[in-house]
Amino acid sequence: MARKSKKKQETKGQFEKVYSAGIYARLSVDSNERKNESIETQVEIAKDFIGCQDNMELYDIYIDLGKTGTNFERDGFERMMDDVRLRKIDCIVVKDLSRFGRNHIEMGDYIEKIFPFMGVRFIAVTDNFDSMDMSGSSETMGVNLKNLINEMYARDIAVKVKAGRKAKWDQGGYTGGIPPYGYRAEWNGDKKCLFVEAVTGDIVRKIFDLFLSGRNRKEIVVWLYENKIARPGQYHKSGQIYCHEEGKLEQWSVATVKRILTNPVYMGCLVRGRTCGKDYMMRGWHDIDSGVWLVKEHTHEAIISEEQFFEAAGQFEKSSLYCNPDGFTKKVPVEDDIFTDVLYCGDCGAKMKRVTAVKEFSSKNRVRTYSYKCPKSARIDSLKCKGKNITLNLLTDIVKEVARWEFALSGMCLEDFVEMSNRETEALKEGWLARLTQLDRKLEMIKVLGSEQYLRYRMGEMNEGSFQRRKEENDKNSASIREESRAVTEKLRRVESETARKNDFLYTLMEGSGKGELSLALVRTLFKKIEVYPKQRVKVTFAFERSQLPAYREGI
Repeated sequence: MARKSKKKQETKGQFEKVYSAGIYARLSVDSNERKNESIETQVEIAKDFIGCQDNMELYDIYIDLGKTGTNFERDGFERMMDDVRLRKIDCIVVKDLSRFGRNHIEMGDYIEKIFPFMGVRFIAVTDNFDSMDMSGSSETMGVNLKNLINEMYARDIAVKVKAGRKAKWDQGGYTGGIPPYGYRAEWNGDKKCLFVEAVTGDIVRKIFDLFLSGRNRKEIVVWLYENKIARPGQYHKSGQIYCHEEGKLEQWSVATVKRILTNPVYMGCLVRGRTCGKDYMMRGWHDIDSGVWLVKEHTHEAIISEEQFFEAAGQFEKSSLYCNPDGFTKKVPVEDDIFTDVLYCGDCGAKMKRVTAVKEFSSKNRVRTYSYKCPKSARIDSLKCKGKNITLNLLTDIVKEVARWEFALSGMCLEDFVEMSNRETEALKEGWLARLTQLDRKLEMIKVLGSEQYLRYRMGEMNEGSFQRRKEENDKNSASIREESRAVTEKLRRVESETARKNDFLYTLMEGSGKGELSLALVRTLFKKIEVYPKQRVKVTFAFERSQLPAYREGI
């Protein structure tokens, strides 16, 4: 870390601000990084710039090696932002905008919103960009255009990497990361191939045998634990198939058992396209229907026969006819979980899991009942929790009563709460309207970029293939932005009715009738955390302090 020059400080004007600067440098995951993008070059350029400034001193250098620029989940970047929050630095210097990141949406948020809010000056040396000297919308337009071009470059790299992996897969090569449990991956010429491991392969066979003989997944988990077989994650980290140390053996999850029973790799097939992201950065992972998977058969030795695999798959398919993906019967609809993400076990801290059952009355009416339990209460290893169940009805009654008393003790009247609710709604609407404006601006930027690309194509500076590919990317980006705009517009439309529901609930709560219904939005507005302890004891942490309510009232 560089020391601040005392002599240099004394020469500065008495009232001139001295910036504490941090240099950020990033080397891409792309192994073909040009020499002028090396870490040393980036740092040297930034240092030279800082050295020429009379009102700037270097505090520290933050480096990320082999990190993608399409997101900001990087160790060096996070350390730098920690120093920003601690007021250790108030100026960030990078070689150019692409070194900071290649996602134009997130970069725009940092440059236009986050850094100005935190009082941070941002400088990209070779792009001649200084946030302190931004000259309005034209400067912002230029930065957005540069960011968009950087993102398209990252997108182009992602396409090439994907094409390279597809070529290896076409040759029967394994292109994944950690090999599936039961296999090891070794190079065979210019491609990776899967080979059966003796012991773990036998364990996979046993899992299929148990399932096909009538054992359910929970019973298989018990068998694995009783035989002291380490979870796949533990095995890949330690290399130990069995765990005999007391207290260190963790049970398998039923989800892991299902993944093994439904993975075609065990009958000698390589599969691509089982999951997919919404964009080239693979955000928003989701499963793909098995009917559109890409399957290459007989690429490696099978552990189980095709007959065994399809017999197991048939049992899961039969179950899916009657149950949804969560295992609930399709005949009785499942309501939204209003306590999702706020309900925790008071003993172990795990998020409570909602369980449901269908109760049939003598009138043949079928009603779904709900309760919550600690997910660790069903464990059989050292992580087992003694937490108890609580029904949805009892939990709702307790929470509403606690909320009513909390509001009564705050000394606020009904009008105050309604006013608070309305102000929250206005704040939400302002945020969504701002987002719509931002999305409109991004659409305009894509149009500008498309026009420039068309001119380059007509002038012979870009071939037809490149132009068509980039046009398709622009169309895809525009469609994604329009889809988000529609979603935000729908939120704006629904917010008024949701506010009316919240106000109705507050009215019934303050009146003491307790007949109002809790909703997901209202729970998230009122409660920060709800903890359930044995003997149906509930601890409620509100999203506000009691002392804040009178203070809010004074501001009305």
